[in-house]
This record gives sequence, C-alpha cells and structure tokens, in this order.
Amino acid sequence: MAEVTYMAFRCLNPDCGKEVKLRRPARTGVYKVTCPHCGIVKQLRLTGSDTMQQPAAPAASLQPAAAVSSPQPVGTAPSPQPAIPDNSRQAIVELKDDFIVGVTYTIMCPHCGKQEIGFAADKAGVHGIACPRCKGRIGLSVRNKTEVIVVTQPLQMFKGKLILLRRGWLNKDYPLPEGKTVVGRRDEAVMSDIAIENDSSMSRRSVEIEVVQTDRGYTFKLSVLKAANPVLHNNRALRVGDSVSLNFGDSIVMGKTKFRFDKDV
Repeated sequence: MAEVTYMAFRCLNPDCGKEVKLRRPARTGVYKVTCPHCGIVKQLRLTGSDTMQQPAAPAASLQPAAAVSSPQPVGTAPSPQPAIPDNSRQAIVELKDDFIVGVTYTIMCPHCGKQEIGFAADKAGVHGIACPRCKGRIGLSVRNKTEVIVVTQPLQMFKGKLILLRRGWLNKDYPLPEGKTVVGRRDEAVMSDIAIENDSSMSRRSVEIEVVQTDRGYTFKLSVLKAANPVLHNNRALRVGDSVSLNFGDSIVMGKTKFRFDKDV
C-alpha cells in the first residue's frame, strides 16, 4: 500500500496565517485549496507524490544471500552509474508560482526533475537559486505579504447586491453601493442601512459589507459586527469579528433571514 504523506503551509490570508495541513496529491498540479480556519479559497501549485524523490535501493546487506554472494563474472565490468547532468549552462527556468516573503517552499528542480529544493526569501524581488544536484539555474519572483489582500479578495467585474429570499413572497433586491453597508434587524433607535423587519432572531447591526472599487473591478468583504445567533456564510458559522470575501452566488443567513449575494446588472 502506498504511503500517505501530508504537507503543511501557512494560510496566505494576513488576517488568518494559521497552519493548513492537507494530504499530498498523487500528481503535481494546480489545485483549489480552502483554508479550514478563515474560508479563503486559493489556487495553489502543489507538488504531488509523482515527483517526490524516489527512495534509495535497499542496502546490500538486506538483499537475499544468493544476490550478495554472487561473484562478478570474470572479464565483465560493473554497470556504470548514470552520470548526473550538468545543467549550469542551460537557460534559466522562470517559475510562475506565487511566492511570498517569509514563507518556506519546497520545489522540484525543473531541470533534472529529481531534486527537491527548499527556498525562503527575506525580501521581495526577483531571486535566483541553483539545483544542488544538476546545477540548473532557477528564477522566481517573491512578493510582500501585504499584497495578499489583493489576491484573497477576488475581483468582480460587476456591482453586487443582496437578494432577500422570502418564502411565498417576491424576493427583494438591495444594491450594494461603494463603501460600507450595515445589515441588521429594523430598530428605530439603532438603524441599519438595510433594515429587516419581523426577525427578532437577527441582531440590530448584524453584519457590514464593504465594497471597494478599483480600476480592475470590485471587491466585496463581509464582516460580522454582532451575532446573538450565528451568521452563516455558505452554511459555515461566522463569529463576531470574522471577515470573508463574497463571491456571486454565496448564501448568507442572519437569524431566520436568508440572502443570496449576486450580480447587480
């Protein structure tokens, strides 16, 4: 039975940064990884078991006695070991993976495909490393952690809105303008921007949705302000102070009231 191996790394969300542990995939490639702590979803290139360094052959003392005692036939030269290629004069291979300052990575040499290389950078910029086995040169670009916010908050090309889902009634749309919008139970003393009637299980100022417009699109972030009852984002309970990025089609439940976040077109 093949041995199951695991890999671990820190969540790229600067507000989380907790350790994420997952089973190493069978094949190297790009996979969608969800942080179990903050819910951030990110496409990451993972090194699979197919490119891991193969284990060394068993020592001679562990081979069957017949194999150990068999003499080399007279006049026969021993089989030559394959020479390690020298790739020091080969062109630099530029890696396109996402590398962040202060994070340790293990990469497979793209030249020989047989040497794992550990790498960590203490500053941003273009870095060069060499494979200790074949001397092949590798280039990679490292960015600062502060830029993670742009990556973890997906850009949307359209404006967004909350759709109040009402059983037996027509749904109601609440467009989300740029800036911060507070959603909660209707209360004349403490009014929310989107005030919902007839749900005593919802807090008066339950969540805040921040909309930021850039020259490339919009980002939408939901933060929990107060929750006497859990706020659910795609059926995952959020605590006071938790924040998540919103994607079109997400479901949001506050008290007994259910919303869907969708495009405002």
